Amino acid sequence: MSMQKTRVLVLTSSFPRYKNDWWQRTILSIYSNMDLKKYSITVVAPSGPDSLLSEKIGGINVIRFNYFYPRSLQVLTSGEGILYSSKKNRILGKIEMFTFIIAEFFTALKLLIKEDFDIIHANWIIPQGFIATILGFIFQKKVVVTVHGTDVFALKKLNFIKAFILKYCDLCTANSSVTRDAVKEIYPEAKVEIAYMGVDIRLFNPLKRNKSWAEGFGNNPKIILGVGRLIKWKGFEYLIKAYAQVLRSVPGAKLVLIGKGPEEDALKKLARKLDLKENEGIFFMGTFGPDKLPMIYASSDLVVSPSISIAKTGEKEGQGNVVLEARASGVPVIASKSGGLIDTVDGETNGLLFEERDDKDLAKKIVSVLSDETLRKNLSKNGLTYVRENFSWGKASSRFCKLYDEIL
Repeated sequence: MSMQKTRVLVLTSSFPRYKNDWWQRTILSIYSNMDLKKYSITVVAPSGPDSLLSEKIGGINVIRFNYFYPRSLQVLTSGEGILYSSKKNRILGKIEMFTFIIAEFFTALKLLIKEDFDIIHANWIIPQGFIATILGFIFQKKVVVTVHGTDVFALKKLNFIKAFILKYCDLCTANSSVTRDAVKEIYPEAKVEIAYMGVDIRLFNPLKRNKSWAEGFGNNPKIILGVGRLIKWKGFEYLIKAYAQVLRSVPGAKLVLIGKGPEEDALKKLARKLDLKENEGIFFMGTFGPDKLPMIYASSDLVVSPSISIAKTGEKEGQGNVVLEARASGVPVIASKSGGLIDTVDGETNGLLFEERDDKDLAKKIVSVLSDETLRKNLSKNGLTYVRENFSWGKASSRFCKLYDEIL
C-alpha cells in the first residue's frame, strides 16, 4: 500500500528563474533535499523574462506567475532582490509590487481550488506570509512562515501586518537566533522555531581548488575574498579599509570582491581614495553562478564577511551563507559580530570574529590568519568539519520535515 504523501504548497518571491539559474538556490535546496517519496512539493514563484511557466526542477513542481506585461518589463526578478529592484525602478517598481502580490495570490488560489494541499509554506513574511495566512484561513490549511532576515528586520512600518501573520500562522521558522528574536519582538506569543538553512557540501568543497585561477592574481598571491551583494549592510567598505592596512604587513595580499549592487561606485571611489589600484590589488569581479563560485572559494586563502547592522532600517545579516560556503570549501573565515553570523562562527576554533565596523581589529585578524600557517590550517580543518556535521542540506531539510509532521 502506498503511503499518502504530505502535500506542501510553497510561496516565494524569489526562486531560480530557470533550471541552472544561480538566483535564490537556497529556496530550491530546502525542498529538493526533502524525502520526495514522503513529501510532494509545489512551488509558486515569479517568472523572469525568459522563464517557463511550469517545469520540474529537482523533483519539485514549479509554477511561475507573470506579474507584468510585456514580460520583458518585469523588473522585480532581476537577481538583485525584490526590495532593491523595486527601489531602483521607482514608478514601475511600485506598480509591480502591487501586481506581483495580486498575481501570486490568484496563482496560489487557483492551485488550492484545483488540488488538495496539507500545508502552505511561505518564504518571507511579507508578502508571502500574508497571502498564505489569508488562503490558510479560506481553505482551512496549516500555514508555516519562514523568515530569512530582511523581511523581519526591515519594513518596520508594516510590523502590524507581520504581527497579524504571526498570530494566525501555525508555525514560524527563523534561520538564526537573531531572526528569531526579531520575530518575538514583533509578536511575543509567536510560535517560532530555529531552522537553519544548509549548504551544498557536494558543490562547495576543498577539491574545487584551482591553482591557476589564483595565480592569475600574481605570483603566489594571498587572496582575501568577499562575497555578497554590494549593498550598505554587507559592510564591504570596512573590508576595503582593513585591506589597505593589511598591505603594510602582507604586501602580496589581494582583495577579490564577488557581487554586484548599488554600492559598487562608492566602494570603487573609496578604494581610489585609499590608493588601492583596481585590477592590481583590489578586484571587483561581478557575480558568478554555481559553476564558478565553488572554485573561487576553494582557491582563496581567506573569506571575510564584514556585515553591519543599520539601526535606521533594521537591516542586518540573517544567517550568513557565505561563511558556511567558505568553510565547506575548506577556507578559513573572519566575520563581524553581526546578526546571525555569531550563531555559526565561534570566534576561536571554527572562524574568527571582529567587532562591527572595526577595520583596525579586522586588519589585525586578517594579518594573523595570512601569516600564521598553523592558525590557518586549524581554522580550515575545524570549519570544514563543523559545516559538514551541522549544515548539510540533508540535515536542514529534514528539520523542516520534522516540523511539518509536528504541526500535522
